[in-house]
Parts: sequence; structure tokens; C-alpha cells
Amino acid sequence: MKSTKIMLAVIATLILTWMSFGLIGYLLSDITYRECMTHGAMLFFMITFGWIPCTIVGYDLNDKFNS
Repeated sequence: MKSTKIMLAVIATLILTWMSFGLIGYLLSDITYRECMTHGAMLFFMITFGWIPCTIVGYDLNDKFNS
């Protein structure tokens, strides 16, 4: 059950990070939100930086559940 909770938290963090980066890109450009979310630069940015908050959340939850 611990691993399931960590996995769900990491996936939720990934989705929220992607939506947040998409919102920032949408506000700073003149394209629609949908276009911004599927743009190649956004996908590259998510591959490059999107995993960092997920790793931090997963590591913190693992430490919390182990103690």
C-alpha cells in the first residue's frame, strides 16, 4: 500500500507540474493552452525538468512512510 500511495503522489505531481508549466507558457505566449501543452518545447522541458519535483515528492513520502 505504501508503494501505491507514493506512485499516485508522484503521478499527481507530474501532472500538476505539467499543467503549471503549460499555464506559464500559455500566459507568456499567444497560443492556446492546448497547443502549449502539446508543443514540442513543452515536452522537452518536461523531460528535462519535470521529473525533479516528482523525485523530491517521492523521496519525501518514502522517508515519511519508513519512519
